Amino acid sequence: MKKGLQILLVGYNANDAERIGAALSLGGLTARWQQVETRTDFLHAVKHQHPDVIISDHGSPILDGFTALALTKERCPEVPFIFVSGALGEQVAIESFKQGATDYVLKEHLEDLVPAIERALRRAEEWGQSKRAESERDQLLQELQEALVRIKTLSGLLPICTLCKKIRHHVDGWQPLEVYLEEHTDAIMTRELCPECIQKISPAAVASLPFYPNAMPPVVGR
Repeated sequence: MKKGLQILLVGYNANDAERIGAALSLGGLTARWQQVETRTDFLHAVKHQHPDVIISDHGSPILDGFTALALTKERCPEVPFIFVSGALGEQVAIESFKQGATDYVLKEHLEDLVPAIERALRRAEEWGQSKRAESERDQLLQELQEALVRIKTLSGLLPICTLCKKIRHHVDGWQPLEVYLEEHTDAIMTRELCPECIQKISPAAVASLPFYPNAMPPVVGR
């Protein structure tokens, strides 16, 4: 867990905010905390302060906890969201977790807050690692699919002219063999002469033929 956590407190009065801050210090957690009460201030803090943990009351009349939770899931779903509130009914607590709350701590037991934060941050780190692994997997799958597409362009029936050896492409029509291969593979074509063909033509004719600069020069006269 990194040092100097940024914690956002939502919907607390000054007394409750001080109590939470004291509980963080007593629990040995090094943290800076910021208190917000309105939706506007909350959205501004999430965007510009990038909190590591969000702690919210349930019953704030200005910005209630469920609204703050929904905004967190919309704007920064990777940030742990912990309710620190008074005793509520079991159904409300269950609904909190259903909507995505990371944990729930009672104001009467603030000694449980730091352990809850530590658990939440471990889960967030595991979630981040899982998302990174998923992203890397998706990238690999995309690269494999693209490779398969390239391979498929050279599979199946490949019409080739018996005389001039041009390839018939379903979009571009008839193309020289080297043009087709350069467009559909990673190969770079060079023009050379095999030993059999060299023997069939004169040295003057060989000299007049076009060769790419990196091609091996033909050896004439063997």
